[in-house]
Amino acid sequence: MASTFLSRLPGRLTQVEVQLRDHLFGAARAAQQLFPPDNTVSLQEWVESRMPGELELGTDSNGMVVLKMPRRGNKRGGTTPELSPAASAFLSRLPGDSFFPEEEQLREAIVDALSRGPVALQQLKRERRVISVVKAFIPDAVGLEDWIERRIGGEVSVDRDGPQMMVHLAGAAPPPTGGNQQETKEAFFARLPKGAFLPEEERMRLAIFDFLAGWSSQELATLSHATNNPNVREAKRVLLDSTAVKLKDWIEHRIGAEISLKRNSRNQDEIHLSPAARPFVAERVAVLRSAPPAMPPPMQHHAPPMRPPPAGRAPPPQRGKGERSEPQRNSDQTGEAAKATFFSKLPAEELLDQELELRQIVLDFLDKHKADHPSEEGPLLADIGKDKQCRKLRGDFLQGIVSLREWIDRRIGGEIATKTGPNAQVIVCYRDGMAPESTQDADDGAEASGTEAQREAFFKSLPPDGFLPEEEALREALLNFLENWTSVDPPNLTDAGSDPEIREARMAALPKTSGCSLKLWIDRRIGGEIATWRKDGTAMQISWGLRDVWDETSIEANRKEIALSKEGGGGRKRKAEAQGGR
Repeated sequence: MASTFLSRLPGRLTQVEVQLRDHLFGAARAAQQLFPPDNTVSLQEWVESRMPGELELGTDSNGMVVLKMPRRGNKRGGTTPELSPAASAFLSRLPGDSFFPEEEQLREAIVDALSRGPVALQQLKRERRVISVVKAFIPDAVGLEDWIERRIGGEVSVDRDGPQMMVHLAGAAPPPTGGNQQETKEAFFARLPKGAFLPEEERMRLAIFDFLAGWSSQELATLSHATNNPNVREAKRVLLDSTAVKLKDWIEHRIGAEISLKRNSRNQDEIHLSPAARPFVAERVAVLRSAPPAMPPPMQHHAPPMRPPPAGRAPPPQRGKGERSEPQRNSDQTGEAAKATFFSKLPAEELLDQELELRQIVLDFLDKHKADHPSEEGPLLADIGKDKQCRKLRGDFLQGIVSLREWIDRRIGGEIATKTGPNAQVIVCYRDGMAPESTQDADDGAEASGTEAQREAFFKSLPPDGFLPEEEALREALLNFLENWTSVDPPNLTDAGSDPEIREARMAALPKTSGCSLKLWIDRRIGGEIATWRKDGTAMQISWGLRDVWDETSIEANRKEIALSKEGGGGRKRKAEAQGGR
């Protein structure tokens, strides 16, 4: 039985398997910290002694370890199912004629949620107020429905008939037996936590990024492609099927800083990654490509098994944006696997010396082309590639693994854009056409083009004890961006420049005539709320984050940068003469 089940699993881990693996790693680390090093205490002994009845951990008839939840009876019958020993023990300890404070909070949260009408039990469990109390008070072995029926059954009823359990106020009209009640879009988003994801959302986000990591077509993936992916479809069913929310709504509301949807000429929603999301997708590519080869599915009766491709046949070589065939699964050094490996070895927060040289060449070409041909968008990528020093760096650094265009898009895409022109040649230009500020590395913290007198005149024109409406909009856009930032590492200003809300607000608040960079405005106007710094005082990119979180880190990094500047150790090309007004 086990061999049959395991043989039917795909070559790479499914979403559920990834979650199980992560939990097992966490349990192993905790056990290593807790138990004596001489192995005199087993995990099974600890479970049976410290959490009796909450988990079943033991061995089957073949001596293999089995881990599962305790049996709790039939949930679908018309009568209340029998409780597990752990649930019975917990409920028996509760006072018979009063409630603990946590119970009062849970009761109020449930009654408030049901005042709008009957809801599915699973939907009730996702209510923000219910989640917080359940996590803090009710053990995993006790179902919310068990607590409801035995503690507030006179006020709240649980209907166990039908395809899913429904909960409603006692005396209210019972819910339809079909269980077709749908949560409204407003109610759904109102109960989601800010600054964090529910487990079902984490699953949805990971399924989408895994789909994108495995996308092999030259065309951009669309939302329709994503919803046809089995993992995305299952995650969507779990998260959204009992609601009126569409996947597009969830993406725009919850991961809009990482993914944007844009209509193409065929009226389809194309999926576009933000610079902030690209490192994570590269990481998922590496994880998926390093998985063992996928096993063939069980043979169907109506069709013979597919023949494997002829041995030794390799896919055609990759050239820039050329068409891409399915990568070889048994080679870690060709195609997409090699690209993923290459990018995964690069630092996420700064550029290597060779990358700085390559970036400098691209910027110099852009500046020269802007001066010589002001009416054109930018130089051709092919012309930049002909440069002698560029050719040398491409050979020594890129080594034919990734194209120059791929490197630009992945590593400096926040300031430099590439696009295909009418003649099918690739054009390189400043992101969003902001050449004056980009030339001066405004997103990297340098001053925008303008004199010190221009900048001081601009700041003198601002109210000393408040903000202009345009400034308030920019401040709000920056704080919203930080609130939605999910990485443990701080964002950099290039990430900020790629956000549409920040970009629009900055253009309104910091006109080119001000000569003021985004970094300088942050330092001079909202430095008490938001800090800016270079990692270790030397990084190419400017990091930024809430002062309350990153205060010590930013102060130490800025001290290092000032010390290096005094020693003449900066050596960074295009470095600003004034670092944020300091």
